[in-house]
Amino acid sequence: MRTIALNSEHSCRVQCYLENACVSYNFGKRVAGDEVCELNNSTDIQHPDDLKPRVNFIYRGAENSCGTTPCKNGGTCQSGFLRHGYRCLCTAGFTGLKCETDVNDCSANPCHNGGSCRDLVNGFKCDCPGGYPGTLCDIATSECNQYKVLNDSDRHNNFGRGDRKCDKNLTEDWYRFSAGAGTSIATQCIPGGLRCGTDLCGWIDGAHPTVDEGVVSRKVCFSGYGKCCYHNIMINVRNCSSFFVYRLKPIQVCASRYCGKS
Repeated sequence: MRTIALNSEHSCRVQCYLENACVSYNFGKRVAGDEVCELNNSTDIQHPDDLKPRVNFIYRGAENSCGTTPCKNGGTCQSGFLRHGYRCLCTAGFTGLKCETDVNDCSANPCHNGGSCRDLVNGFKCDCPGGYPGTLCDIATSECNQYKVLNDSDRHNNFGRGDRKCDKNLTEDWYRFSAGAGTSIATQCIPGGLRCGTDLCGWIDGAHPTVDEGVVSRKVCFSGYGKCCYHNIMINVRNCSSFFVYRLKPIQVCASRYCGKS
């Protein structure tokens, strides 16, 4: 378009802004030693083959290159005197010239105690091993590591009345259901009772907690004699990520028993 003598890139940039036809400029020092500003009416976006390296010169494109929507994943495009004619302001979780790259939030290995990390957009999720709940698998709860096991198969809700056993002599402590007893306390009324090797079958009246809820209180109903809740008792429950533990108490009404399910 035209060439003028100026002594700074800033002055060259301002001059291009002032001229409506100017969409890019070259600024540098010629062999003779004088500094010049070359104002152009096209950019390397329009004519990429015409952009050639030149010693002691810099190029800046000012055309609004955002019309092609170059920024991905919700990035905001800013047009200006930049090497590519634009820059992308990326949303959280993305990076790259065009915000095309998902930031790997698992690269810092944030999950503790053997937990595996799943990368999400602007975040991550830890899949924790049993006994270490928490967002980072960093809560070493004693109840998730120190508990007694109930694994007798006649405690399962698929087992019949059997020997009419009772949990009257059960020691108050944390327990985990395992093996033949199932994986957790039953969560539905066992109509009529006469299951789990007893008369009155214990089941949790409510949902099991999530890991983040920690220790919660739940009501255990004992079904039988035509009622889903012939009598009840309150216990504590904790989600240890891959299994549940229960703070069970001895039962005074016999024959009653905590029942498991798979």
